[in-house]
Amino acid sequence: MDCRLGCWTGLKHLPVCVLLLLINTVSLQEIEAVVGDNIILPCSNSDEAPQDKVTVFWRFRDSRTVYDIINNKVLFDEQDTSFRHRVESFPAEWTKGNFSITLSSVQKADGGLYTCFIPAINKQTKVQLIVKDFPVSRRIQTLINQDVKSEPQNLLLFSAALLGLALLYV
Repeated sequence: MDCRLGCWTGLKHLPVCVLLLLINTVSLQEIEAVVGDNIILPCSNSDEAPQDKVTVFWRFRDSRTVYDIINNKVLFDEQDTSFRHRVESFPAEWTKGNFSITLSSVQKADGGLYTCFIPAINKQTKVQLIVKDFPVSRRIQTLINQDVKSEPQNLLLFSAALLGLALLYV
C-alpha cells in the first residue's frame, strides 16, 4: 500500500498505515524456562549500524528496570532489587547490535513480559518469558546429586556394600 497523500485523504486507510509502521519497530518472542535455569533474553539490531554511544533499556512488565545501558555504560542505580546480581549482558557484542541479556537462577516470579528498547532507532523487542516449575524427575536427580556430594562417605559405604554382594555371588 502506498501511504502518500492519497492514503491520508481517506482516513479509512489510516489504521493500516499506522500498523505497517509499527510492524517494523516491535517484535514479540516467547521463551520458556524452568525454575533455576539460566536463560538468554534476545534483543538485537541488525537493521541499522550501531551508534557510537549505545543506549538500551530493558524493562519487566513495562515498569520495573531490569538492565540499563546508557552511553556504553551499564547503570545499576535504577535496577529492580529482584534482578540484582542476576542479569548480565555481552558488551563485546554491542558493536554488532546484540543487546541480549542473561537472566540467571530464573524464579517463578520472573515470568512475564520483558521489553528491550533501543531509543536511537525507536525499536522495541518484547519477550514473553514463561516459567515452568522444576520437573519432579529433575528435582529427585538434584536431591540425589546433592546427597552424594554432601556425604561422600555414603557413596563409599554404598560402593563397599555392592562389592560385598558381588563377592557373595562369585
